[in-house]
Amino acid sequence: MAPKITLMSLENRISFCQEYAELWQTFFQMFSDLNEDSEVTPEMESEFENIVTILSVNHFKFTQMCGDNMRGSDEVLDILCDVPNLLWIRNLAEANRSKLDINWHTAFINMNKALGKMWASLPPKRLEALQAAQEAGEEMQVK
Repeated sequence: MAPKITLMSLENRISFCQEYAELWQTFFQMFSDLNEDSEVTPEMESEFENIVTILSVNHFKFTQMCGDNMRGSDEVLDILCDVPNLLWIRNLAEANRSKLDINWHTAFINMNKALGKMWASLPPKRLEALQAAQEAGEEMQVK
C-alpha cells in the first residue's frame, strides 16, 4: 500500500506544488501569444501535449499535497479537459479565448494563494531552511 501523500513533509509538499504551478505557467505560455496568424508546428503540439499529460497525471497528487489550501482545484482539470491542442486554441473566438485566459489566471492565482498558505504554516526555522535551500537550487528532503 502506498503511503499517504499528506504524510510527506510540508517542505516537500511545497516544492511539488511550486513545480506544478511552474508547469501550469508554462502551459499558459504555450498558447498566450497565439493569434490567428501564428504558425503551430507539430513540435509545438507535441510539447503542448506532453505538458497537458504531465499536468493531468499529477493533478490528483497536486490536489492532495495542497489539501484544503487550494480552492477550486477541479478548475485546473476542467481547463485541461477543455483544451485539446494549440490549433484549437488558436482558432477560438475572442470571447471564448478571453474566458479561457480568465479561467487559467483564476486557477493560477488560487495555486499561488495555496502556496502562500503553505509557506505561512511553516515554523520560522523550517521556513528559513527551505528558502535557503531553494536559493541554493537544492531539493530539500526533510523526514
